[in-house]
Amino acid sequence: MPAQGHVCFFVGQPIRGPAVQNIVDADAAARLFPQYDGAFAGVFWDAERQWLVVVTDCLGMQPLYMRHVNGELTLSSQTRALRGDPDFAAWGAFLSLGHPIGARSLMQGLVRVPAASIVTFDVRRGTLDIRRYWQWPDPSDAWRGYDFLGSLEQDVRAGAAYGDPGTLLLSGGVDSRLLLFLLKRSVVPAQALIVAHQDEANDADGRLAQAVAKLAGMRFRRVYPATDFFSSQAYIDYLQASDVGFPSMELFIAKVASHLHGTAVWDGLVPGFVFMPLHQPEGGFKAYLREEVRGAGSAIWRAAKRLFRDEVYEAMREGFADDLRREVSHLSQDAYGLARFVIENRSRNRASMNPLKVYASQGDAFTPGLSKDFMAHAAIIPFEVKQRGHLYRQLLQKLDRRSLAVPFISGGELMPGRVPSLAYGVERLRQHYFQQRARHPRLFPKAGAYKVERSCFLGELLLQEDDAWLHEQVRERLRESGPDIEVAWKLLFHWKAWQWLHQDGLARVLPGAS
Repeated sequence: MPAQGHVCFFVGQPIRGPAVQNIVDADAAARLFPQYDGAFAGVFWDAERQWLVVVTDCLGMQPLYMRHVNGELTLSSQTRALRGDPDFAAWGAFLSLGHPIGARSLMQGLVRVPAASIVTFDVRRGTLDIRRYWQWPDPSDAWRGYDFLGSLEQDVRAGAAYGDPGTLLLSGGVDSRLLLFLLKRSVVPAQALIVAHQDEANDADGRLAQAVAKLAGMRFRRVYPATDFFSSQAYIDYLQASDVGFPSMELFIAKVASHLHGTAVWDGLVPGFVFMPLHQPEGGFKAYLREEVRGAGSAIWRAAKRLFRDEVYEAMREGFADDLRREVSHLSQDAYGLARFVIENRSRNRASMNPLKVYASQGDAFTPGLSKDFMAHAAIIPFEVKQRGHLYRQLLQKLDRRSLAVPFISGGELMPGRVPSLAYGVERLRQHYFQQRARHPRLFPKAGAYKVERSCFLGELLLQEDDAWLHEQVRERLRESGPDIEVAWKLLFHWKAWQWLHQDGLARVLPGAS
């Protein structure tokens, strides 16, 4: 930071805040930054007092990481900008849930800056102070009568004010459809991108998305990724351009990102689970831990046992177990507490839930719903009200009745729009046909079922460098036969590619990387 003169800037897309010219010193920054909504981190350097003030959005969706060691503070919006050893507890969470939990990143000592926080760093003293400006709401009936659609429409208009009409990532799901009709109501001339998902119900996702785009009169582009995408240069480019925290083989969002080029992106609603309880089973935490957390007997943990030294494996298992107990202990054990856990962890940290972790290199990422007032009401909607898409149907019916003419597919489950629905019955018959085709290939010899090819990156190139954390007999273990071998190769790819991304070594190791 300069020795003289103040510096004020944002990372991300703040909306509905005070005039920037009023942020004149550290005190003003700490007072005014929290008034903004949207996904952002506000940064102010007070050169006179030698104070740095950083403020994060109310859910901490805008990625921002920090390391505070020996009186020095390092901030980064991308983990790959820094160097460090792996955090075994965070890797244990990745194996168990698919993402870190709490403040951890996959790098030791590098943590997420807390959500809804005012961070003040006194450079002269080397002291760090963190305080929250927004608290999670207590259960109440305040959500009843709240104008959720009006709030979301305000967010759409604020995002559109940035100037780029952008690309709507349109699927057969409920979030993207709600956003489509909000864009149409706000007269935002966005174009839809529909990426074929042929390995799931023979692309029911794409079929339904195309049907609703035509119905709404929105321009769209439908693309079909190559079956060898995860062996392609496009996949390597995705890994290098995004900072998802960890690279995942066969993650559909990588295919989506490869078809975006320098445009703003409209992607669902923040935080993704407010109107329907996906990944929140009935029964609160007890059911969630049983259904969602992968245990020692799962394929991924058996693969970890095959790959890693015993002490590393145990550190992953025990570290995650300790973190999970700590994260859960301060929450109510009912559906309300579980919803908060899922939003604060899965929505914030998982790449497919948080577009700001993926599309930053493509352009602005807009996800309506990230405002303090909206979350104060959406976060307290009861579990039973959100089940089976009832709340979505009510909102869509109010927004535009045409939106319910086409069925939905959400979390792999087909749901009707209107009830009863001829379109829903037709799609059910179609899905039944494809299921039978997959189960009985001899009866459908010319059906040409979609086949995902094995990535060329899963092989000996992952073992060409010594790795102190892998089992000394890992090469022999990977040559054994068994159902977990393919899972082990993919996990090894995650592990090694993460290291290479954080050492600028991806282009050096993987064929075709540049």
